[in-house]
Amino acid sequence: MILINAKKDVLYFTVLFLLFLTINSCNVKPESQPLPISVKSTLNLLQENPQFVMYMNFKNMRRTDFWKGNVSDSLLNAEKTFGSLLNTFKTATGASISDGLDELYYSNSWFGENAIVIKGVLDQNKLSAFLEKDSIFTVTKNADGINVYQMTDNGLYFYFRDNNTICASNYLKQLDVMLAVKDTSRSGILQNEKLYNSIQNIMYKDDIWMISSEKIFIKGIFQNFLQSTTGGKIEESDTAEISDSSSVVDSLALKKNLTIENLYKTFSSISFSVKMSNQLEMLIQCDCVNEESSKYLKSILNGIISVAKISSAGSKKNNSMKLLDDLRLNRYDNSVFIELNVNEKNIKELRNSNLLNAPE
Repeated sequence: MILINAKKDVLYFTVLFLLFLTINSCNVKPESQPLPISVKSTLNLLQENPQFVMYMNFKNMRRTDFWKGNVSDSLLNAEKTFGSLLNTFKTATGASISDGLDELYYSNSWFGENAIVIKGVLDQNKLSAFLEKDSIFTVTKNADGINVYQMTDNGLYFYFRDNNTICASNYLKQLDVMLAVKDTSRSGILQNEKLYNSIQNIMYKDDIWMISSEKIFIKGIFQNFLQSTTGGKIEESDTAEISDSSSVVDSLALKKNLTIENLYKTFSSISFSVKMSNQLEMLIQCDCVNEESSKYLKSILNGIISVAKISSAGSKKNNSMKLLDDLRLNRYDNSVFIELNVNEKNIKELRNSNLLNAPE
């Protein structure tokens, strides 16, 4: 009898322990992918204080079933419209999204200058042939004898860092900065500890990621989400003068001042990342200055999504609303995750939605 009771106690304890683990594991933040060493070593070529940063690995994505079935054809047209950027490199080297272009790094600042790095199979002979015809490219040599090219119709400057890497910018001064960077230099984003740490926190780093820690840019993203789901907006008079210091955004201040209009000020960063396989795992990651603001953000987003679902009940006009049923909202400490898996069933709605429009 004693043995039976002992077994019951052990079983009861085991069930309680497993239940405890299950309940608590729900809020354990997933482990993010490590930042590849090759990517880290390239971040020193980008601006130290950019408005936003973007990375795309086409070589990885081209290998996936999702790319082959849903992406490759549509991106062939995107090459012609991506601000003429990718089309410039395709014309100059023959490398395209579908073949030859492996990686793209892009950053820009509030003043309009950008920094671009592309890696892949680059045909320099193709560019030399253009120059012999005195066509759409010009070339000069800098003080170190390195060829600096410019496409005449869009003014983009670029140079070959090595046989498989091109560095480019629309500002010659930025290109000079990139020319001066050594492979071992701790420069560019590597000097911006706050932004670099935010990049380290991005969940998916192998295929596509974009990030910003700039408050005004984050406001634009948040504004776009509000408009696309509820039609609401943040007043233009609202500013982003809040300090990042904990003394300003302490718990008392947050309790008093957190509203839907100024919530974006408490963001440390916002990122968008993608993991591609036979489907597309998309994640919008909002990292806040503390746990209280992340709790408030999740409650606001829950409310926005709920209102959007109710208002769109029975409506077939807005494709983006259909995606709301597939969204998953989770909070981990200071972070709020908005997750969406895209597959054959909902990719049409995603293509027709305005949820991912760039902020105005």
